[in-house]
Amino acid sequence: MESSYLSFSAPPLPYFVEGNSTTFHKGQQHPARRKLGFFDIILVQEGTLHIGEEASQWDISAGEALILQPNKYHYPTARCASDTTFYWLHMQSTASWTEQSACTPITSTERISSLHYHTDFATIHLPKYQHVQHPHVLYNTVENLLESTTQPRSFAFWETQQLFMQVLQHLAYNPIPQHTSLQLAEHVEIFIKQHYNQYITNATLAKHFHVHENYLARCMKQAFSCTPIAYLASYRLHQARLLLLTTDWSVQQIAEEVGFTRQGYFSKSFKAKYGLTPSQYRQDLGKA
Repeated sequence: MESSYLSFSAPPLPYFVEGNSTTFHKGQQHPARRKLGFFDIILVQEGTLHIGEEASQWDISAGEALILQPNKYHYPTARCASDTTFYWLHMQSTASWTEQSACTPITSTERISSLHYHTDFATIHLPKYQHVQHPHVLYNTVENLLESTTQPRSFAFWETQQLFMQVLQHLAYNPIPQHTSLQLAEHVEIFIKQHYNQYITNATLAKHFHVHENYLARCMKQAFSCTPIAYLASYRLHQARLLLLTTDWSVQQIAEEVGFTRQGYFSKSFKAKYGLTPSQYRQDLGKA
C-alpha cells in the first residue's frame, strides 16, 4: 500500500493526553472503534498487531510504529498469532494538520519524516507507519513518560509533556543525509538570518553560493515553499516586529535596521503580513 505521513503546523505543538502498555494474548485482537477523538500512536514491542483504518491495513511487528487518526474507523484485521505487547499513546493537536501521500514507501533506510523550520512556524512530519530507528531508546523514553503520569499532575505536567516531545522528535527524526538541494536551501536560510539587514538579491546569493539563480530559487521553494527574496522579506519583517516589541526606536530606524531602504514600502509590507501598520501594531501593544 502507499505510505503517507501526517503534517502538523506548529506552534502549538501536539500534546500528550494519556497512554499505557497493553498485552494481547494469542487469539486476542485490537478492538474496533469509531472516531476515538485522539491520535493513537502505537509502538509494538513484541509480536504482531493486525489493524486497519478505513481502507488501509497494516501488520505492525516489533520495532514498528503506526499513528491512527482521531476521526476515522479503526478495526482489527486478524487475531494475534502470538502474545503481542505494545505501547499506545493518545495525543491531540489544536493546530491544523493534513495527511499527505509519500512518493515512496517509508522504510528503515528511507523515511519521509522531517522537521522543517520556517521563519515563524514549523511543520512536523510524522509517518503514519514506520520502522523505528533505535526502538529500545524510544521504549525507554516512553517508559519514563508513562512513569511520570503516575505522579501528581500538578507536579509532573511539564516533565510529561517534555518527554512526549522527545517521543515525537524520535518518530520524526530523519537519519538519511539531506539531498544537496535541501542542504543548499538550509545554507541560504542561515546566510539570510546572519545577513538579513544587508543588501541581498538573488544575484548576490547565487554568486555567494556559486549556483544559478533559478536553481537557488527552486531549492528554496522545495524546502520552504517560497523564493529566497520572499524568505528574506518575511524574516526582516519578523525581526522588525521583535524590535517594535522590545525597543522605543522610531519606525524609520527599525526599517533601516532590518534592511528596508524605504519606510513606506516597509510599512506596506508589514501591514500585508500582520494586518496593521508598524505604528498601529506598537499602539495596540501600548508602546506608542
